[in-house]
Amino acid sequence: MMISWFKYPFIRLLIPFALGIYVAFSSNTITQEKSLLCFLLIIFLFVLLVLTFLLIKKYQFRCFFSITLFTFLMLSGYSLVEINNHKMSNNDTSQVEIVPEFYLARLTESPSISNKSVKVMMNIYGFENKGDILKVDSDIMAYYEKDENSCRLEYGDCVLFFDSPSEVNEPSNPEQFNYKDYLYKKGVSHQVYIKSDKWLEIGDNKSNPIYRYSYKIRDYLLMTMRNLGITEDEYSVASAILLGYDETLPQELRQKYVAAGAMHILCVSGLHVGVIFMMFSHMLFFLNDKKKFQRLVKQLILLSLIWFYALLAGLAPSILRATIMLSFVIIGNVIDRKGVLLNSLASSAFILLCANPANLFDIGFLLSYVAVVGIVVMQKPISKLFCFKYAVLNKLWEITSVTIAAQIATLPFTIYYFHQFPIYFWLSNLFMTPLSSIVIVGGMVMLLVSFVPLINVIVAFLVSKMIAVMNFGVSMVESLPFSIIKGLYISELQFLILLLILLSLLFVFELRSKKMLLIAMISMVMFGILNINNLFVQQKQNEMVVFSINSMTAIGFINAKSHVLVADSAFLDDRTAFLFNVENYLVSRGVYHDGETFFIDDDFKRNFVEKRKNVVTFNEMLIGLSDGSDVVKNNLSSKIILDYMIVYGRKLQTIESLLNMYSFDNLIIDSSVPYYLTSRLIEEAEHLSICCYNVKENGAIIIK
Repeated sequence: MMISWFKYPFIRLLIPFALGIYVAFSSNTITQEKSLLCFLLIIFLFVLLVLTFLLIKKYQFRCFFSITLFTFLMLSGYSLVEINNHKMSNNDTSQVEIVPEFYLARLTESPSISNKSVKVMMNIYGFENKGDILKVDSDIMAYYEKDENSCRLEYGDCVLFFDSPSEVNEPSNPEQFNYKDYLYKKGVSHQVYIKSDKWLEIGDNKSNPIYRYSYKIRDYLLMTMRNLGITEDEYSVASAILLGYDETLPQELRQKYVAAGAMHILCVSGLHVGVIFMMFSHMLFFLNDKKKFQRLVKQLILLSLIWFYALLAGLAPSILRATIMLSFVIIGNVIDRKGVLLNSLASSAFILLCANPANLFDIGFLLSYVAVVGIVVMQKPISKLFCFKYAVLNKLWEITSVTIAAQIATLPFTIYYFHQFPIYFWLSNLFMTPLSSIVIVGGMVMLLVSFVPLINVIVAFLVSKMIAVMNFGVSMVESLPFSIIKGLYISELQFLILLLILLSLLFVFELRSKKMLLIAMISMVMFGILNINNLFVQQKQNEMVVFSINSMTAIGFINAKSHVLVADSAFLDDRTAFLFNVENYLVSRGVYHDGETFFIDDDFKRNFVEKRKNVVTFNEMLIGLSDGSDVVKNNLSSKIILDYMIVYGRKLQTIESLLNMYSFDNLIIDSSVPYYLTSRLIEEAEHLSICCYNVKENGAIIIK
């Protein structure tokens, strides 16, 4: 069966446009000649597009119009990214020959306050150079030292600061989250840490009035909830679920929602907009849908209300997607034209990508769209698999089928980006979906009656208790055995094959196509073959890695499907350091579940690695470990011949003293060694013609 593309015009526009954006971000080369060439090609293709549409009338030649349109849209997406890249290149403040005395900047978002700093995106609009103030337009990520003044900063505030921005570093460890690439896709290539005495507030506020109004109302409502007695975890969840503000959400509670497969409840998106729409639609029952004028008034009120709610939630991509899509539905109701939901979904994606092409790589953006597509296409076929005698069971199965459809659709992204899968997602969503809907409605009522004495406190108390029940529910689900499978890993090729399988299955559900079923089955076989190949590769792996973790020591040894991690006490006490720097590496090597961790001073013996005092035997290699504790002033008669010497810790030590006990040609300086000692060791290594590797400067070293 052929696809009737006339029903989905925006899908036809979205595919080449998104493909052009992907290609542009994949090739990071920026030249003025390339930008000019793109501009000329777009003009040429646009003229060709118009001529093709006007002159070619025969159906068999309409493919020329389709090809021209596809190329035009792909090049448009590519050029949109190229324009932004060209702007970043031209406004790179680090290219200035003389370091400016100060920079002028404006806060372009609401600051995020953590334990030690205040994080915010800023736009540098000027800097001092040779006594003159030069205009520039460059976005940077800023981290202010946390104090009373930095905590008072607001969106739109203009500041003058004296520290020069530096380029964002590449990931220091293998498979680590690429923060540089993440910021680059947001149009940011530099960051700066600003100490308390290195900045001044100018006293001016240059901000978008819409966003300024949004943040002020949101802050007022957050304060209102606190004043009504909602505190601690209940306040954190209420802030996230009602207003999209998750800055106060504790990491432990966040992880419980993730493990229960209910994290989407806390992200303001289609569910929330839909509930708000239904609530106000019922409140406007007195407006008769059968009368044209009253229907028009009702739909315009609903349109205004959902956009006002989107404004309160900070106009995040997830809520914009739902709001734009629902706006198309409302407009269709006004003009008596029913739209196709998938086409409305594609149209909202197209608009958001035009506004910000980097949305294509935003995992929240992708998950929200894929989940809705999965629900639209697969929910009904899944729900028809079972039919129960009792209406209650049918209703429960209907809710479960929605969750299953969304989970199937998002499966490739969940595994590829997060390396985990929640087992009991169906159980948590069985009670979380209706419960969260009640909380959203109750929360909106609470905010609407916040000025009414006594009633506001009663409603706030009820909402707080409902949220407490939600938190208790996800805690119970998270505590169940095997609540979440961790350590899942697929390569980029496997991810693409999984997407192909998913897309094929969507077409099977939508069109009952046997060809698509065949493609899905072939793709599954290919995925299985790649998985078997990965297992063979992992059985042969044999490597040591010295991780680059600021002021900490962590050394990994991997043999086949097992690993041993040797670390200092600072690393062993810091779970976050492991999650951010090491976990993804172990997952990628397939050894996440089969390994042991030892304190660096302990002796141990395993099949492939043994540590005795300061020497590690790893297969046929000898590796020395020195923190400066054991120093021998005179040469020993018999020295231990090492393949590598790893220096770690803060104690003063010299290579000369190490050579009294050991013989080695390769020195590795760990990231726990302070800068002043690192410089000394590097100079000494050069003098003694010893090969030296600085982990802090060059990142983790992997020795196969």
